Amino acid sequence: MIGDGTNLLKTIGWVLDYKGFAVRVTASPEAALEALVKKNYDLVIAKFTAGERESLDILKRARRLNPEVKVMVVSGNNDAIFPLEAYELEVDDYLLMPVSPTELWRRVIHCLEDREVIDLQPVKGSAASSRMGDLAGPQMMLMSHDIRGSMVAAAASLKLMTRGAYGEMSEPAKAKIHEATGRIEKTIHLIEDFIGKSLADRPSATDEDCLNLTEDIVEPVLTELAAEIRDHRITLENRLHNRGAGKVSVRGSKLWLKCAFRNLLNNGIKYGGRGCTIVVDCETQGSACRLNVYNTGEPVPEACRSMLFSYGRSPQRSKKSRRGLGLGLSLSRDLIQNYGGDLWYEPKTGGANFVISLPQR
Repeated sequence: MIGDGTNLLKTIGWVLDYKGFAVRVTASPEAALEALVKKNYDLVIAKFTAGERESLDILKRARRLNPEVKVMVVSGNNDAIFPLEAYELEVDDYLLMPVSPTELWRRVIHCLEDREVIDLQPVKGSAASSRMGDLAGPQMMLMSHDIRGSMVAAAASLKLMTRGAYGEMSEPAKAKIHEATGRIEKTIHLIEDFIGKSLADRPSATDEDCLNLTEDIVEPVLTELAAEIRDHRITLENRLHNRGAGKVSVRGSKLWLKCAFRNLLNNGIKYGGRGCTIVVDCETQGSACRLNVYNTGEPVPEACRSMLFSYGRSPQRSKKSRRGLGLGLSLSRDLIQNYGGDLWYEPKTGGANFVISLPQR
């Protein structure tokens, strides 16, 4: 339960504790985020007041960490309505105060009526799944949590600087700090996605949704990396907008397919070089959809192509290409193959093309 330190949520927490729930009440956004990272909660209750955004941001992150969490918002300070932002978030219930303990109890039970006990232990599977399990093991989870905590603190400090907490700043300096804060928060979101998905499940053939290739996978990642594309003066051609067929439906997990596409786009930015052109396009081949990510940089040397999807770096690759860990393409292909697709490299005249093939719905 997330509030502002007043007695309202403390009283609600006392009622739920009396009814047998394990309840944590906090007025600190930092403490709330730390608790949500460390443990999967069944229900998050947040108090809203007019003009308040911190509780809204926490609820959004709670959903990223655990998509199955239930969310309830409570009005505060005798507010008759909630802020507009509260209605834009997918919420399981709204509670207007004052409310009787009986009504509170009924609302909470309604939110939690479909809760099930979930075994979060990793499941042994294929060699690819085992490698994923190794990477998402306790050590990686702990390291990710520690990195995330440092980034949250750094972002908070930067925000204080732009608000004048340490003295006046010039507008160009504020703009640069705002840009740095955005990059840090983007990284925090990526880490939270990793932690949340690792806690909930491993990629599997049953973890499938019917997705819109453009709206669910391509556009969110292009928006996320827009700053890097702009900073590298890259020309981006998104040809999915020009498709006459309209929506392209594919099968898979939104989180993991975005990870794979993000990896290919990051590689295009990195190896295409400043001022290059990146082309994102798709075509239908039988029952499969072929997503192409092409850049006008140098093609991968033929001697290195056999190592592209290996778990390790080729000793023959250039110093520039050794900046990564040599895992991205290997893991991306494993993820795509988990959903019945594939990922491969195609040399092209004047550039390099990577292809994601996905079964269509």
